[in-house]
Amino acid sequence: MKISNIIYTAVLSSTIFVGCSKPYVENNSQMIENKEVLIQNTVIEKEKEITPIVEKVVNQFTLDSNSKEFLEILKNDKYASLCSSKEKYLSIKDMNDSQEKVDLLKDLFYEYTNNLSNSCIDQNAFKKKLKQRKYRDMNQDYEVYNVDVNKEKLLEKYTSNTKSVKSILETYTPKHPQFFALISKLDKDKLSESKYNKLRLNIERLKLLKYSNNDNFIQLNVPSYNFAFYEDGKKTKTFGTVVGAKDAQTPILSSKLAYFIVNPTWNIPDSIAKSSIIPKALKDKNYLRKKNIVIRKNYRLDSKKIKWNDVKWKKYLKKNVKYIPYKFIQLPSRTNGMGRMKFIFPNDYAVYMHDTIGTWRFKSNREKIRFTSHGCIRLEHPVSLMKYLSENYTKYSYKKVRGIYDSQRTDTIRLNKQLPIHLTYQTVQVNNGNLSFYSDVYGYDKLQKLNF
Repeated sequence: MKISNIIYTAVLSSTIFVGCSKPYVENNSQMIENKEVLIQNTVIEKEKEITPIVEKVVNQFTLDSNSKEFLEILKNDKYASLCSSKEKYLSIKDMNDSQEKVDLLKDLFYEYTNNLSNSCIDQNAFKKKLKQRKYRDMNQDYEVYNVDVNKEKLLEKYTSNTKSVKSILETYTPKHPQFFALISKLDKDKLSESKYNKLRLNIERLKLLKYSNNDNFIQLNVPSYNFAFYEDGKKTKTFGTVVGAKDAQTPILSSKLAYFIVNPTWNIPDSIAKSSIIPKALKDKNYLRKKNIVIRKNYRLDSKKIKWNDVKWKKYLKKNVKYIPYKFIQLPSRTNGMGRMKFIFPNDYAVYMHDTIGTWRFKSNREKIRFTSHGCIRLEHPVSLMKYLSENYTKYSYKKVRGIYDSQRTDTIRLNKQLPIHLTYQTVQVNNGNLSFYSDVYGYDKLQKLNF
């Protein structure tokens, strides 16, 4: 029953009518009309008095603790994961507290967590772009690591209110310290539209790395051509790198450092043999000997030896030839193209970190000097890294490893602790509290678009 009907009945029952004696008969109609007006006015006044009380009773619904905490997180989008759900949040925020509001927040929590885990980059559009011929020819490889967010289990934790929203989201939050550092710099009043959008995109990229429960990791950031070692979430070591040229790009991926090789051989890729080794050897018959390069049937040194003069090499220089059935191997030496060591992490692209004889490149910050490798990463201070890994991530002492290094004998040193490694494409980073913007050399800033 409506409030006005309840009040009307109450007022009507409490109204005292004058008896129907004869002197008042002719004014009876007027009296009834006046009394009805009086009743209506009384109902209106009573309704004004009682409505706030009734509304207060109706609105005594209390949100549970996780709904309240989630709303507080959404207020400033603490994890930068509202994305296309922002309008939905705004409509929920303005609702009166109710079970409906709780249910809508629950659905939004799943969307928010999924955005946090798998980014707000339009991944399907990005994959289609990379499949286009012009990008395939540029050898562009960008791996993403999506997380399967189990909706049922996630919402069971959320609705139980036994775990805070923060603790639930922690499982899905990027472990890289740059994540919240970049979010803290999101300010449309201080950044141009283009820089704001670039910053926003780079926050999303950090969501797509493959994280493990380890605050120690290596990051090789291509746009800033630098190496960084993080321990307990803090950067402890950094130095320069040389990365893949635009037509031989360093792939973007996550892996784990497995071992390093001291005094390595260099298994020269067919592409380099075709573009560099064979043409130089055709011009100089002593070139292979001077560079300590041998030819084998495959990349095993104990495989069949191939004599230079037994092969017609010019046919392998033709444009349509990509495979060469003979392999060039550079033996360990101080002039080896790999330098004196290489650091191996499993991947599908045969890339790794290594020493270099071209140390002069680290003195320049020019892109055409630092973006020149065939995809692998050349390190400015490989001996320093070898020393640190030996002391902290292997069963060997640095003295023993250094002895192998000085002997020029080839040996493999395996790590006995997990050490994640990320090859990233961050065109925006926070350095010493300030934003640093880098050139989009590989063009991923243009290829990747946000889905909101």
